[in-house]
Amino acid sequence: MHCILCALLYLQMPLRILILLLSFLIKTAISSEKTWVIFNNQYKGAIALDIQDGVPCLTRPLLQEWGVRDVVLDKLQWDASACLTSGAAEAFFFQYWYRPHAHLLTLLFPEDAISPQQNGISTSRWDDGINALFSNYRLDINKENARYSGDDSGTEMQLDLDNGVNVGPWRLRYQNTFWREKDGNRGSYSGTVSLWRNFTSLRSKLTIGDGYTNGTLFDSIPMRGISLASNEAMYPDSWRPYAPVINGYARSEAEVTIHQNGERVYRIHVPPGPFILRNFYPPDAEGNLELTIQESDGTERTRQLPYSIMPNMVGHGYSRYELTAGHYKAARFDEKERPRFWQGTIASGILSNTTLFGGVQLADNYHSGVIGLGRNMGKWGAVSLDMSRASYTQQNDRYRGSVWRLRYAKAFFRTETSLNAQLQWYRRGSRYRSLEEKLEQSQWQAFGLEDDTTDRSMRGRVELTQNFGSDSSLSLSWNWLKSRRAAHNRNSVSLSMNTGWNELDLSLYAEYERGGGWPKESTLGINVSIPFSIAGYNSNIALNSDLANRDNNDHEVNIYGSALDDLRLRYDARLGHVEHGDDNFSASLGYQYNAGEVNVGMNQSGKWHNYHADMSGSIVLHDEGFALGQMLGSTSALVQVPDTPGVAFYNQFGSTTDSSGNLLVSYMTPWRVNDVTTDSFSLPEDVCLDVEEIETVPTEGAIVSLRFPVNRTTKCAP
Repeated sequence: MHCILCALLYLQMPLRILILLLSFLIKTAISSEKTWVIFNNQYKGAIALDIQDGVPCLTRPLLQEWGVRDVVLDKLQWDASACLTSGAAEAFFFQYWYRPHAHLLTLLFPEDAISPQQNGISTSRWDDGINALFSNYRLDINKENARYSGDDSGTEMQLDLDNGVNVGPWRLRYQNTFWREKDGNRGSYSGTVSLWRNFTSLRSKLTIGDGYTNGTLFDSIPMRGISLASNEAMYPDSWRPYAPVINGYARSEAEVTIHQNGERVYRIHVPPGPFILRNFYPPDAEGNLELTIQESDGTERTRQLPYSIMPNMVGHGYSRYELTAGHYKAARFDEKERPRFWQGTIASGILSNTTLFGGVQLADNYHSGVIGLGRNMGKWGAVSLDMSRASYTQQNDRYRGSVWRLRYAKAFFRTETSLNAQLQWYRRGSRYRSLEEKLEQSQWQAFGLEDDTTDRSMRGRVELTQNFGSDSSLSLSWNWLKSRRAAHNRNSVSLSMNTGWNELDLSLYAEYERGGGWPKESTLGINVSIPFSIAGYNSNIALNSDLANRDNNDHEVNIYGSALDDLRLRYDARLGHVEHGDDNFSASLGYQYNAGEVNVGMNQSGKWHNYHADMSGSIVLHDEGFALGQMLGSTSALVQVPDTPGVAFYNQFGSTTDSSGNLLVSYMTPWRVNDVTTDSFSLPEDVCLDVEEIETVPTEGAIVSLRFPVNRTTKCAP
C-alpha cells in the first residue's frame, strides 16, 4: 500500500478522492467452501458455491458463464436469494446430483439450452499466481561500418529491461533502457511505470501510472494517471457479440496460435487435416489477427486476418465503462504539449440488441463529447451511429466542430465472410479535431504552418475477409478521404491472398495509393514457399518479388528452417537483388535454450556491412528460489517437476526443465483454461507422473505455479 500512496503523490492526483476510491474497491470477499462441479460432462473446477438447506445455489450470472442461453434464463424462476428454484429446474429438465461429503455437484442440462459458443469459467477458478519478482532482458549489439561520407563506424549497444513485481492481485511494472552509441556516448532512460490490478467482482482493471486510454469512443492516447475501466477479456465468451470463423489446414499434428496487437491471445493443438475455429473471441475490438500454424517438424506458416467488430456494443442488461484522469504522456523526444485531462465513457445495453453509449473528454483548453446508439440486427449484422463534438482554444482563438460516424459489421458464417465498414462526415466549416490532432496542430503552428485536418469532408473504410476451403483466404481493405481541397484527397486499396496447393504456399499482396499531393503509387508482392528436407529436418525455400511503379523492383531468395533436438536451432539466409541498385545478403542463426535465446546475424549491401548479436531471457525470483527462462509474456507459468531435469512440455518449445526441475512457460492466456501438458517421451525411464496435464486459469499478469508430483519406480503403470 505504501507503493500505491507514493504513486498517487507522484501523479499529483487528489489524494483523498483516490483513497476513497481504493477503499470502495478493495473489499474482503466472503469465502464459502468450494465444490467440485461437472457440467454436461465438462469439468468446471472447484467453485465457491453457497449451500442453502443442503442444495447448492445456482445463480443467473453463473449459468450465463456456463453458456445457458438468455432466452432460457429469461423464463427461469429465482428465489429471494437469487438462486434457481427446484421447480424451474424440473420444468426445464435441468438435472443435478449433489454429494455433500465429496463436495461434488454434477449437472446435466439439455443441449438445446446451451450456446455452442461459450467458454464460461467461474471466477472462483481464476488464479492470481505466486508472489514473484521478475525481469525480462534483451541485449542488442550492432557493429557497422560507415555507409556514407560523414557517417561513423563503430559499435552500439542497448540493454532493455522489463521488470515486474507480483503481490497477490497487484502488478507493478517498470521499463528502463541503457544505451551506448558508436561515438562512446552512453546513458539510460526510463520507459513506462505502472501499478495495476484486476477487480473480478467488477470485471474491471485499475491502473495507476502509464498506459493508454480506451479507443472505443475517443482516439486512444498515451497517458500517465489513474484509470478504472471494464475489462472485456474477463467476460465469458457467450456474453460477447461476435466471434470470427477462422479456418486452416495442418499437414501434421500442429500448434495453432493467434496473435493480436503483438500479444499471443489464443493457442490450440489440432490433428492433421482441415480445422475450423468457431469459439475464439479476440480480446481487443480492433487489431488484425496473425494466425501461425507450427507443424510437428518445426515449419511455420503465418497469415494475416483483418479483424474489427462493433466495439461499442454490449449485451442487454450489461454496461462497459472507463474513468481516466491524468495527463498526456508524449513519447521520448516528442515536443508535444502534455495537458492534463480526464475522460469518462459508458455503454449500456438498454434494450434487447440495443446499446446506448456516450462519453466526455476534458483537457486544458479542450473538451469533447460523444453520444450514439448501436443496434444488433441479427442476420443483417450490427450498425451504430454516433456524433462527436469538440471545442478548443488554439493560439488564443476558439474553435469548434463535430463529426458523425456510421459503423457496420457483419459475419456471414455460411460463406465464412467478414465485412466491416465505417463512414465519417464532417460538416462544412467544422473545425473538429481530436485531442491528439489538436496537440499535433500546435507543433505545426510553431513553424507557422496549418495541417489539412479541418479540410476533411468525408472519410471511409471498408474491410472484407473471405475464406475459401480450409487453407485459403482473401482480404480487401479500402481507405479513402475526401477533402474540401482536392489536393488533399486520398485513396488507398490493398488486396492480399494466401493459398496452398499440395505442399506449396502462395501469397500475393497488391496496394494502390493516390492523393495527398503525391504521384500515384502501386505495389505488387509475390511470395512462393516450397518445403524440402536437409539431414532429416524440414526446411523451406521462398521466392519473393516486390514490384513498384515508383521504386526499384527487388527480388529475393530466402532459405529458412529449424534443426537439432526440439528444433532449438533456427536459421535464415536471404539473397536479394535490387534493380538498378546494390545486391544484398543477410544471414542469421538463432538458438533457444532453457535460460533464454541468442541470435547472431550479418547484413551486407555493396560496400556496407553490419553485424548483429542479441541475447534475451528472463529471471524469476519467488519464495522457493529463482528460475531462468526465455522472455516472458504478460501472463506466464512456473512449472515444477521436482529434481527431474530434461522434461519437455508442449507449451514451451526449445527448452526443458532445469537441474532443479523448473521450467518457465512464457505465454498463457489469461481468464481462460490453459492445459499445460508434459511430453511423456522426454520423461526418464524411472520417472512416472501421477498427472501429465494440469489445467490452470490465470488472471492477467499472473505467474501461476504448477507442480507435477513425481513417482520414481522401475516401471510405470500403463
